[in-house]
Amino acid sequence: MINLEKISLDKEMILNATEEVIRRFGPDKANITDVAKSLKVSHAAIYRYYNGKTALLNAVTERWLTHLHAPSNDILKEDSPADVKLSKLLESFVEAKHRSAINEPEMFANYIKLAKSSMEVIEKGIEEGINSIEKIIVQGITEGIFFTGSPYQEAKAVYLATSVFIHPNSFEDPDRKQNIKSVVNLLIKGLKNTNK
Repeated sequence: MINLEKISLDKEMILNATEEVIRRFGPDKANITDVAKSLKVSHAAIYRYYNGKTALLNAVTERWLTHLHAPSNDILKEDSPADVKLSKLLESFVEAKHRSAINEPEMFANYIKLAKSSMEVIEKGIEEGINSIEKIIVQGITEGIFFTGSPYQEAKAVYLATSVFIHPNSFEDPDRKQNIKSVVNLLIKGLKNTNK
């Protein structure tokens, strides 16, 4: 093993190495020893950053979700009316995993397995998605575009209504894009309804 004083180890290096190990062995067989070997350090060095396989795999899953949702953060910063912004945000949410499944199908399958065992990370990601939608709904209320007395509840309903398109089972539907547009348009019309 390499002397730890001679190598500058950080969380990013460990996560990159973990992803490579997952690609090679899958999430079930990936372990800290394999990650340490790939970095040419002792497994104790990895434990300085992550206190076990679960923590390490949760960190990989969290990083994946952050990467998937990065375009959403840019949409939130746009200077657009709330209805336009919400439409773009929802389409970004539902297309992110679809792109990942197409671009890296093996890694996507591994992340789906990881997600099932990282419920705390997934729940945090869902809450962040709902909060992003809520921010746009509040913007829409301020602009006089949306009408609701409970932005968080509406945001949660919008998230749940579009979450069906996040599931891999929807990826093969030839009408998927049109269905997404139809649902998003219906949700935005509902938010614009003044008779609430």
